[in-house]
Amino acid sequence: MATTLSRREIEEREEKRIRKRRRSVLIVMSEIVLCLVLAITSYGVALLNSYSYEALDSDIYKETSATEIERPQEKVTVVPETSIATHTNESGEVIATEEVKIPPEKPRATGYRNILILGTDARSQESLDKGINTDVMIIASVNNDTGDIKLVSIYRDTIMRMEDGSGAKKYNKVNNQFAVSGISDTVSMINRNLGLDIGEYVIVNWYGVATVVNQLGGIELTIPNEKILTYFNSYLDYTNQATGLWAPELTAPGTYLMSGTQVVAFCRIRYGGYNDQGRTQNQREAIGKIFERAKQLLYEGQINVLLEAAQTGLGNVRTNLTMPDILLMAMELNKYSISATMGFPQSYTTGASLSAYHTKYGISSPLVANNFEEEVRQLHLFLFDDPDYQCSDFIKTISQEMMMDRTGQ
Repeated sequence: MATTLSRREIEEREEKRIRKRRRSVLIVMSEIVLCLVLAITSYGVALLNSYSYEALDSDIYKETSATEIERPQEKVTVVPETSIATHTNESGEVIATEEVKIPPEKPRATGYRNILILGTDARSQESLDKGINTDVMIIASVNNDTGDIKLVSIYRDTIMRMEDGSGAKKYNKVNNQFAVSGISDTVSMINRNLGLDIGEYVIVNWYGVATVVNQLGGIELTIPNEKILTYFNSYLDYTNQATGLWAPELTAPGTYLMSGTQVVAFCRIRYGGYNDQGRTQNQREAIGKIFERAKQLLYEGQINVLLEAAQTGLGNVRTNLTMPDILLMAMELNKYSISATMGFPQSYTTGASLSAYHTKYGISSPLVANNFEEEVRQLHLFLFDDPDYQCSDFIKTISQEMMMDRTGQ
């Protein structure tokens, strides 16, 4: 004979069933969260293991007035947002409510953030220590207020005053300081000569650039003519051998989706009319395309691709950026855009007319600013929109010395 349940008993059984289902759901959700935490932790450990960090010396030179943005001081009162949290019993009934204050987001940094990007002549996964010329030298200036990034390539043969006590000649090509005495002296030298306050740097080699480009799926670049194509394929063959990676030669001028070693070869061309000015323009173009490709992948939600590229990239990089810095910049990628680029110096002399530099300092094929002081003023106007910048006495002195050496006086 079937037993008839009362309404009360039916409701109690239904409540038990709901509680059991809720516990099952909570267990599954807890397992998912645990898996995510373990995955993120594991990935973080992998990043840290591939990450080469080197702090700058505490006494590097910085020009203290270099990148300040003047703005009126405003008193801002930030009121935390509030939310209502509810507490329930096992049956799901609300038994209490609580007002919870949500702290405001940390204000975004203001002013300029300047980072020195160096590309070494290391052909593969070699050491990123001193002893190697830095043939790529780019200042990346980030305006935290607008998200604009400006890139300035320093031509590798540019004559600058080397750091005292570094074992370098008094004047030499700018790419030689790192080879002689390493990263801290290189940052100090750039800051002192150009009136800057750079405190962060990134050093990368060929292999790192090539592998990151491969993982991002390549970028579109153009080979304009047959002469450039010949030099491109020559550089490509050498880069393929040096890195152990491979990409096919191109058969005709045109626009291509280039893979890793093809992009490196494109960034190395300095013949066929390019010279160092065209070569550095290619480098800035490639950086811009890589940056936009990364933003596209972020927009498409392909976070795994970006994380894998980051892990590979960090394995071939030395920097004093911390892991939180790197992850924060990656998360905020869409806030930034490259707004303008240029080469330094803009007006210069090179060639046989500078024989005095060979006689006095033993330097062959230097590139010398026609008026170094004026070039530095124009640099500050470009980077920081600062028409009132005044060069230091040090910059004025070396500008005069360069002018006398340039004319053989």
